[in-house]
Amino acid sequence: MFEVLLVLVTCSMACGILGPFITLRKLSMITDALSHSVLLGIAVAFIFVKDLNSVLLLIGAACFGVLTVVFSEFLSNYKLVKKDDALGLVFPLFFSIAIIIITKYFKNVHLDIDMVLMGNPLFAPFMRVFNLPKSLVIMATLFLINLSFVLIFYKILKVSTFDEEFSKIQGINYQLIFYILIILTSITSVAAFDSVGAILVISFFISPSASAYLLTKDLKYTIILTLIIGAINTIIGTFIAYKYNISISGTISFISMINVLIAILFNKKGLIFKIIQKQKNKKQFSLDLILIHIYRHKEDPNELGISTIKNHLNWSKNKSDLFLIELLTKNMIYIDKKTSIYQLSELGKERIKELLKL
Repeated sequence: MFEVLLVLVTCSMACGILGPFITLRKLSMITDALSHSVLLGIAVAFIFVKDLNSVLLLIGAACFGVLTVVFSEFLSNYKLVKKDDALGLVFPLFFSIAIIIITKYFKNVHLDIDMVLMGNPLFAPFMRVFNLPKSLVIMATLFLINLSFVLIFYKILKVSTFDEEFSKIQGINYQLIFYILIILTSITSVAAFDSVGAILVISFFISPSASAYLLTKDLKYTIILTLIIGAINTIIGTFIAYKYNISISGTISFISMINVLIAILFNKKGLIFKIIQKQKNKKQFSLDLILIHIYRHKEDPNELGISTIKNHLNWSKNKSDLFLIELLTKNMIYIDKKTSIYQLSELGKERIKELLKL
């Protein structure tokens, strides 16, 4: 179990280090496109090597992953179709060609979409190099390569991700950096597909970075949080899957989605925050309404009397008492003992001045 968990966490970190840049560039579904288009690269490479375990299959898959993005960029640069539409045109083309080749020439070979989509983490420890799971060695190597790329080109990645026009003015070769990013994304995706499956790889790239971006707008912290959240999701999902004997990939993806929903609900601009803020605004409006009422009617005993003010506010006794008590507690109003009416305190008068300015 420990080795399986180690492979999964390493995969999440190898994908997660690039995830924020993919998400911020609005290329979230690129990994989904890669999961289909790389099958053509595998099929073409298999024509020459005839070995399902050959590293050339990985290279071929990565090459066609890059070609998917290159052709998509080529189409979108002419402004005839949007970037996501271009991606939707290219990867079905590659995928359909791959299916034609496989069904025509490799009917008796285990070379199909299941090979790409249905990776099983439980099988990872069985293939070993240096007395370690092969997937762990590959993904750890890719994590170090991806980490080095991000550290070395961090400033260029940051500028080109948020403002391509500014990077052009500065003379930054942002297209070269972009294609290196895509190449690394393709290689990382393809390497992870065989170990954990495409669905989980998509989740590793997108879900942790989406959660992190909702919690912080600082790119450095976004990257760090992405790695932490990805590892936590993986650990929790793996233990739940083991306990209830269910799919590891499905459970981790589900936990990742729950994490995103929590971030949506509880971040500073999330749904819960908006509901709380709306209630605060509604409450403040009611308090201000009472202050304005007292200000407009000055010392009118009928309008401001302890027992009569609720009638003029058109509120229930409970609602009137609730807000009046709060204003009394905040020392914004007081009860004149001689006339038994509500009056504005100095704090209340200051608030009225602020409202009049508004």
